[in-house]
Amino acid sequence: MDSFIYQKKQKGQKGQAMLLAVLLIGTSVLVITSLSGYMMLQRIRMGFNFVDSTKAIFAADAGIECEFYNSFKGASMDCDGLDFSDILTKVQTVIVSDDKGVPQYIKSIGTSNKSSRAFVAEFIVVTPTSTPPAAQTQY
Repeated sequence: MDSFIYQKKQKGQKGQAMLLAVLLIGTSVLVITSLSGYMMLQRIRMGFNFVDSTKAIFAADAGIECEFYNSFKGASMDCDGLDFSDILTKVQTVIVSDDKGVPQYIKSIGTSNKSSRAFVAEFIVVTPTSTPPAAQTQY
């Protein structure tokens, strides 16, 4: 009689191990799928950030070139209003001058979507008594 009760308990518990195994495997697959999806999303975002960063660099370069053109050619172009093919790409330029009005440096900030890049161009005043840095090197 004891063997009959023991066999009856064994029959009722056989499905529990299978259910736990299926739940464990299913949870593992769900976690792995979620992590791989998140990693792919991060890679896609990095790709878009790379493109936006490149657009911001070119916008900042265009702002510097525009201000150089204004400074050396005497033009009066609006460098902050440059048009780009992407409506999210903008440029902002600033010329910093000393007390006498002589420009010291130009700063240009290019922005595309959420990426911003900046360039700075300094003006070095060379007097006849001083030699420019490139002329001081000996070959």
